[in-house]
Amino acid sequence: MTAVRSHTTGPTAKRSIAGIRIVACEDQPVMREYIVSGLARLGITSAGVCDGVELATYLAEHPVDVVILDIGLPGEDGYSIATRLRRERPHLGIVMLTARDKTDDRVLGLDCGADLYFAKPVDIRELASALGSLYRRLRLHQPATPRPCWQLEPLRSVLLTPSGAEVALTDNELRFLVPLLEQPGTVVDRDRLFQALDQVPDIYAMRRMETLLSRLRTKVLSVSPSEPLPVRARHGRGYAFLCEAKEHQGQAFQ
Repeated sequence: MTAVRSHTTGPTAKRSIAGIRIVACEDQPVMREYIVSGLARLGITSAGVCDGVELATYLAEHPVDVVILDIGLPGEDGYSIATRLRRERPHLGIVMLTARDKTDDRVLGLDCGADLYFAKPVDIRELASALGSLYRRLRLHQPATPRPCWQLEPLRSVLLTPSGAEVALTDNELRFLVPLLEQPGTVVDRDRLFQALDQVPDIYAMRRMETLLSRLRTKVLSVSPSEPLPVRARHGRGYAFLCEAKEHQGQAFQ
């Protein structure tokens, strides 16, 4: 693969668009280098590829915010690539940069999914400014990334840690956790937990529940040592799950 990477250097890096990830798909080496090195001089790091095949490989291996796309590419042309990318990656920014400057070409490019359309030659400063504006607009409309949390899947008898590690649960461990994760942060009284475990509320049931919790803590740490089970005892009252959590829909018990 002939990807070319640029590097931000010098005082112009202060004007960089923090975090933006760009790849330019351009089959002419001189033009590809002009884009990549020109953006680098303005503090924007980018990569360059020469056709749709290399672009697909790059996108599969790297996170990208904006693709700069030529139309007259070998193999799959820019119109087809833009149509496919817009369908597969609705939040990806697409900028067409091509020698085709007729109105019909512009309309077709925009209809295929391009956010912006530039005719060659282009002033690299204007291109950089447009990329920054597009990037800021895209970020405003991107869906919020959900915060990682503990998840209980009753139908699979599995507890998922925030990092995604799976903890297989016994029947009683699942019965114990269900009431706790229904209301994270709220103390669940012992009688309700005894009822969930189908046990008579006496001193022996309390000891069995403490043993169950101790073993469950050990099990979680054996799967994910950096994520201790956030269940805390509240003296004389019960237990609470002191972390953000959710329970997947589906009833484990009737």
